[in-house]
Amino acid sequence: MLRELRLKNFAVVESVGISFDSGLNVLTGETGAGKSILIDAIVLVRGGRAQTDVIRAEAETATVEAVFAVDGVPAARAVLEEAGLAADDNGEIVVRRELARSGRHRAFVNDAAVTVGLLERVGDVLLEVHGQHEHQRLLESARQLELLDRFADVEEACAQIGALHAKYRAARDEAERTRTADRDRAQREDLLRFQVSELDAARLREGEEDELRGEARRLQHAERFLMGLAEAAALLNDAPQSASERLARTLKIILDLGRLDAEFTAPGEAIEAAQLQIEEALAAVRRLRDRVGAEPGRLDAVHERLDALTRLKRKYGDSETAMLAFRGEAARELELLERHEELMAAQERVLGELAAELSAAAGALSERRRAAAAKLATQVERALRALGMERAQFEVALERLPEPGLRGVDRVELRLSTNPGEEVKPLGRVASGGELSRTMLALKSVLARADRMPILIFDEVDAGIGGRVASVVAQTLAAAADGRQVLCVTHLAPIAAAADHHLHVTKSVRAGRTRVAVAPLAGDERVEEIARMLGGATTTTAARQHARDLLAARRGRR
Repeated sequence: MLRELRLKNFAVVESVGISFDSGLNVLTGETGAGKSILIDAIVLVRGGRAQTDVIRAEAETATVEAVFAVDGVPAARAVLEEAGLAADDNGEIVVRRELARSGRHRAFVNDAAVTVGLLERVGDVLLEVHGQHEHQRLLESARQLELLDRFADVEEACAQIGALHAKYRAARDEAERTRTADRDRAQREDLLRFQVSELDAARLREGEEDELRGEARRLQHAERFLMGLAEAAALLNDAPQSASERLARTLKIILDLGRLDAEFTAPGEAIEAAQLQIEEALAAVRRLRDRVGAEPGRLDAVHERLDALTRLKRKYGDSETAMLAFRGEAARELELLERHEELMAAQERVLGELAAELSAAAGALSERRRAAAAKLATQVERALRALGMERAQFEVALERLPEPGLRGVDRVELRLSTNPGEEVKPLGRVASGGELSRTMLALKSVLARADRMPILIFDEVDAGIGGRVASVVAQTLAAAADGRQVLCVTHLAPIAAAADHHLHVTKSVRAGRTRVAVAPLAGDERVEEIARMLGGATTTTAARQHARDLLAARRGRR
């Protein structure tokens, strides 16, 4: 249930807060007072498209906030829990949209930032808005199929068919790719074999290029390395007055002094350690010297190998790792191509199984639709006659499509005849504006009994009707509000009188600025508003009495 709606700087609304209740809530007021603005705000919090032109003049931002009770709506709670959100201790959520002229719009649930997509998912299970353009949508085949499916309660079966169809499409696309590959298979196999053999012949190993470049540097500067290492070895040990000889002489002096006084032997340990380090350094220098020396032609061989790696890198990747990965992918593709016939047969088998499963599921769904279509047609026809179309004939026709789609194998067409002797024809060819409006209301009244949607919102559903039909529409809306919340913008007094809660929308101009206010009506104030709706420009005593009679009739029905 929608408990509260709060708007700030939205369209001509500066600031307003509205409380709603269960049952039938009506919004009335003069034409242009701003009633439909409130519906637009509700559409926004259920995930509608945000536009900067709804921000009030001279304001930089606009805010729409709605408080929903979701305790009795498991589907809404499931969507919230999946997103890591939950209702508060009162079972309520606060949905907020913030619009900015900069275009940086934001959405929140209980002050947690969320995506507009999440608001749409919550809105899809929480409320349905029937605006002034809904009647035209009724002419669309897809919309007609959606209405039938809701009446038949087959949404779950449709979802299963949608998933099956997606799997079938994926399998069909994969099989088509395999068939297409068959035409170029021989040429592709030759190319892959050449690539794999060329890479295998290269005997690649990771890190080889870095090693080769290091070896090339050593070979290019071999003479300098040898001279330097020879000099280093001489300074360490080979030459007169080398580090080794000096350390040996120093150690002898210390030991000789130590024979006179033991305290003078203290530096000897450090000198011996230095001798060991000199020996280790000398060994390392000699190992390096041995490595610098290479067989003749080694440098040319290294350069040739590096050139070969460079050529391969241009074709297969910028490193040994990349080239080895390329080789692995090529080998796998080659294996698949070599198993092409086997693979294609397996794909065709899976495709056939999926096609059979999809066809069976679509057929079962079609049977359920046909059974529901007959019931829906009978009930809508009865509702149309109650709405003043006594001779109306209504039909829900199903046409079988050549192959199953995302929603099965059926195309639905709603057909109507408004005059005796005329054959039923598609709605768009026979229904006038008023008749289309009543047809929509008849459908909604029937669907409301089978629908689990907790909140229904109607924006001027009374367009094109009046007189006795208005009373029937009022009763229809009141019946739809039994066990759910219904919000309705109306200009008809019988509908306003049938409501459980009456909200009055007014627009005024103060200090050159337009302001919208919403106030609940009860008692004499409600009588006056309903009398205004009955009497037009001048409210008469007779109109007031008629208003009281309408309210009394509502209480009697309660």
